[in-house]
Amino acid sequence: MNQPLSRVTVLLRERKDEVLRQWESRLRSDPKIPHARALSEEDLRDYTPKLLDDLIDSLVRRAQTGASGGASGPEIGNSEAAKMHAAHRLAQRYSLAEELRELGVLRSVILDMCAREGVILGGEEAQLVHSALDEVMITAAVEVERASSAELRRDVVLRELFIAVLGHDLRNPLSAIRFATASLLKREDVTAAVARLVRRIAASNDRAVRMVEEMLDLARIRYYGGLPVELKPVDLCAICRQVVMELELCRPEHTIRLLTEGDGRGMWDPGRMGQLLSNLIGNAVDYSPPEEPVQVELRGQKEVVALAVHNRGTPIPPELLPVIFDPFRRGEQKQEELRRSKGLGLGLFIVKAIVDAHGGSTEVTSTQEDGTTFRVTLPRSS
Repeated sequence: MNQPLSRVTVLLRERKDEVLRQWESRLRSDPKIPHARALSEEDLRDYTPKLLDDLIDSLVRRAQTGASGGASGPEIGNSEAAKMHAAHRLAQRYSLAEELRELGVLRSVILDMCAREGVILGGEEAQLVHSALDEVMITAAVEVERASSAELRRDVVLRELFIAVLGHDLRNPLSAIRFATASLLKREDVTAAVARLVRRIAASNDRAVRMVEEMLDLARIRYYGGLPVELKPVDLCAICRQVVMELELCRPEHTIRLLTEGDGRGMWDPGRMGQLLSNLIGNAVDYSPPEEPVQVELRGQKEVVALAVHNRGTPIPPELLPVIFDPFRRGEQKQEELRRSKGLGLGLFIVKAIVDAHGGSTEVTSTQEDGTTFRVTLPRSS
């Protein structure tokens, strides 16, 4: 025999629209749910009326057929309507916190209406209402996690594609330009004017190659959490002398003073060590006036090798020192210094990544009185 409907069931069934209106009003005025204010009434309500219908229908069926009738709270909360509601909220740029707060507001509206009308929500009815809304919240969290996992997979694919493009599709044409300019400069029938133009093309191409390599390293660091290194027996003093010689040839207006002391041998990645030294010393040259020599000291100690690169010139602003090794950071440069600089502001970021990959440490000091000094300590066995 059918039982009479409870007051809770009658209240929700007869005043469902009022519940939805109050819920909508509270959402639009809640500063912690900012996305709700931008939605139309249709988009804001979305699948919520269906969830409320399922809840009321289950309350009615239980009254008519006993406790076993109607959907359970978890069944309502895990229904297709609940999943679609969560998916739509994600598409509308809701955060999980906004979605959960929105469902909490619906619970509050139902409880407040019952309290105003003097209707007691208790027993199995209270269990059904609360378990249904709790399950909807769980469904929302699961849908957010599923969407985040899919977005992460897409992000991984895009990163791999980005690295592939940098590593192959961009470097190949740049290598062709380098080969072509080198071949042209070897020809005897090239006039002086053409040779100057070709050298300018070659210099610009070298700058582009360096930018590509820096971006490729940035992608590796972001994707893999650090730079991969291949450790081999290395004489750091020999690499340092080679880097200094190359920089002196490219920048003859600058003087680089090199002091090596002690044993510079250890287990490091030779290519990365050359890159580290080139970036640090080249950075010092870029920021140093031609009349001020750049000082490079390499000292072999018992278990580590210590490198110090010092230059005069405009000091690094104090507020920039804590973030100087972050990507795309630069000190203050005059226009002429910016024109000479060949990178994207990734050099020091890559320096720190190389040092970190070898288990070393980096630090910098910079004042008007003492100049700027970058110090690197590398353990002989990483």
